Amino acid sequence: MGIESKSIEFHEKEPKHNTVVVDFLRHGTTKYEENFKTDEEKALLKGKYPKDLTAEGEAEVLATAKTIVDTINPETDIVAFWSSPAWRAQGSEEIIKELLDKKRAIVYKDSEISSMRSFDQYDQDFMNDLWAKIAPTGKSAEMMYSRDPEFQIKNDKFESQPEVKERAGRVFEYITRLAKTINLDGKRLRLIGVSHFEFLNPILEDIFGQKLETGEGFKKGEDIRITFDFDCATKEMKVSADFRGEHKDNILFDSESRRFLTKD
Repeated sequence: MGIESKSIEFHEKEPKHNTVVVDFLRHGTTKYEENFKTDEEKALLKGKYPKDLTAEGEAEVLATAKTIVDTINPETDIVAFWSSPAWRAQGSEEIIKELLDKKRAIVYKDSEISSMRSFDQYDQDFMNDLWAKIAPTGKSAEMMYSRDPEFQIKNDKFESQPEVKERAGRVFEYITRLAKTINLDGKRLRLIGVSHFEFLNPILEDIFGQKLETGEGFKKGEDIRITFDFDCATKEMKVSADFRGEHKDNILFDSESRRFLTKD
């Protein structure tokens, strides 16, 4: 995924902890311009895509971006972006990067990570018909995608929710391995990523017990911070998380199930 992982060679003066702080947020409210562009039209843009956010969406991301950037120290933090390649995610990321540039923070833009992408819409016509069928129910897309049986079964039309959970698990498995092996030379790794509700909401449910049924899923532009602190001497990994002002310790990432578990 871009950040090279190296075995740590211990020296007497080297730090005994590796700290990786992950800020993953949901993209801001979007215009969905990308969905109405043909491959030929996208090719003509030559990678210079619009932010694909409404004015409200830009404001949502900016508020979160300011909070994230305020916690970054250019002298001690190494910053890298891991975001979905969707225009709305890349546009949200650009807002954060603009603030980091003003702060003169060095950013490794290893972005457009496939594992962070929006679920694959293999058949756009099928998906349009499906969303049209869902609309009269009055249920949110988040609720339907996470709970409706039609979205839980693997098929050739779209990426099912269990498949999304699986790739989210792979992302955090890699981050866990990174925290254990990367040589940070006393600095802290800050990973900032923009993704989508189907990637983020299951993480929120696992760690904080939030339930979509009560409207507690990720809002547009909202983020979760997860900290991986690895003690290089004892080989102990401490994981904590912050969301909406709530802090939670005693979290375990189970590599077998690729899910977050709480110890208490």
